[in-house]
Amino acid sequence: MESELRTPRPDPEETRRRLAAEMQEVRGALALVASGAASRVTLAGLRFGDELTARFSQEAAAEGIRLEPLFWPDDAGCDLIVRRIDE
Repeated sequence: MESELRTPRPDPEETRRRLAAEMQEVRGALALVASGAASRVTLAGLRFGDELTARFSQEAAAEGIRLEPLFWPDDAGCDLIVRRIDE
């Protein structure tokens, strides 16, 4: 019964897939905003918001784009707004 009460261990392969998918989402949002096809994109339900914001912030700034994470309570994830700096 004790093992039933433990939190399941994260699956490293699932974590890798999820991070890779979220990186693709951010790249796509950056491309949309940089191209002018959209002035703002909101990505919802990201698990790796801190990591993604840190990873892409310099690239975004070089393109005139701001990344604005909206963190959820209890560090459960975030939404990420990708928008032109001049908006």
